[in-house]
Amino acid sequence: MQKKYLFLISLVLIFTQGCELNQYKLGNISNYDFSIEYDGGIPRGLEKKINSVFKPILNSDSRDIYKINIKNYKFDRYDVYAGQALRSMEVEVRSSIEVSLNLNDKKINKSLVSVKRFNSNELNPLADQEMLDFIRNQAMDDLVDQLFVEVNLIDM
Repeated sequence: MQKKYLFLISLVLIFTQGCELNQYKLGNISNYDFSIEYDGGIPRGLEKKINSVFKPILNSDSRDIYKINIKNYKFDRYDVYAGQALRSMEVEVRSSIEVSLNLNDKKINKSLVSVKRFNSNELNPLADQEMLDFIRNQAMDDLVDQLFVEVNLIDM
């Protein structure tokens, strides 16, 4: 019994070391320079949030600069109808952007999506609009967080 256990442990260690599984090196975002380009359809609020995180440089003459192109911002609202009166019970909000990350010869394209749901059985339409604005702001924050994670995890 002990020999089988010892054999299995040694076999697992050999396969683990044989594959050379190493810890992923996470770079610090403040060590890199960024040049960010926006499409015309990107909201100004989203641009401000991204610029506050990445602090892009204005002069992009250097060779080793992460170039980030952000385009095709979409914000869609879907009403989910239910109940006896068939009125909107929930609202699903989906926001998305397409991101292209460039460094020298490497180019990576990503599509980032944020989906949020909220209860919409309010009788006050003003409260429904305020909740939609709040969710829109939360979705933009979520897209910025996803972009931050993608830039940090890409091994360029």
